[in-house]
Amino acid sequence: MRTDNNEHKALFTIPTAAHSSALVNVKPLPEQRRITGHKQTDAYLWVLEVIHLNEPAHLDAAEAALEKIKISPKEAGERYSRYLLANGCDPFQIAFGTIGMNNPANAIKSARENIKKASEVRATFGSYESAMEDVEAERVIKSSAKFIDDYDWGWTTEELEAGHIDGGRMFEIDEQRRVMVDGYRDVLPEPHTLSDVVREFIYWDWLYQVRHTAGRELGHGYGYSEHHKSVCDRERYLEKLLATIKPLSRAEAVEVCRWFLASGKDEYMEDKGAAVILNLVGECEE
Repeated sequence: MRTDNNEHKALFTIPTAAHSSALVNVKPLPEQRRITGHKQTDAYLWVLEVIHLNEPAHLDAAEAALEKIKISPKEAGERYSRYLLANGCDPFQIAFGTIGMNNPANAIKSARENIKKASEVRATFGSYESAMEDVEAERVIKSSAKFIDDYDWGWTTEELEAGHIDGGRMFEIDEQRRVMVDGYRDVLPEPHTLSDVVREFIYWDWLYQVRHTAGRELGHGYGYSEHHKSVCDRERYLEKLLATIKPLSRAEAVEVCRWFLASGKDEYMEDKGAAVILNLVGECEE
């Protein structure tokens, strides 16, 4: 009977904490600025800015400061919206700039969650910078003779001269690249079971979340945009395995099915992932 690939499991098991999660530096408080000219509104905006720092040393004080501010979140939001409108902002900018202003409790809750996530990143990698470095699986992928890093791989001479391609060509080239690299099977250990496949998916998702947190803590406004296209190509290969590797048992099929439905991957797969579901409800080895 087939069993999990231990080499694959070793490479794609989420590591346990191995470092101190203590902060080396405390983020400085932002400067108190005169923005709208209305003291209570400006004070409210400043406290929200402090909360959004996700700095544990300041969060309790910011929460206490909210209780001392007399203006309501709704009024502060309305005053700030009028200020933005008077200074030439369009409706979209105003809507974006006032997101969450009427719910400071939710901002505090999010800050505490972000602080916890950041602590876990430090405990696992030692620093945010280390979390952004290639993990072993990525280094293995880059060791492949098939590894592609060129942005304009597959472009024609005419496309290179034009400096751009349309969306249809982009999808065409993506598919050509995926066929060529073949999931980097030449260097990465092959999943033997559906549990192996799911474990690898979970690992890449975890790594993305870790880097998104680390990126924001490092001052990258949007965190971490996406994995390298080589990882995306690997994941597309794994999607095919979900539809072809037979479940070891009915219990494994049920667990994989639960994960698949919760993952949302069916939303962009052909026929809503019907091939995966049919594989899971089919015959098992046991």
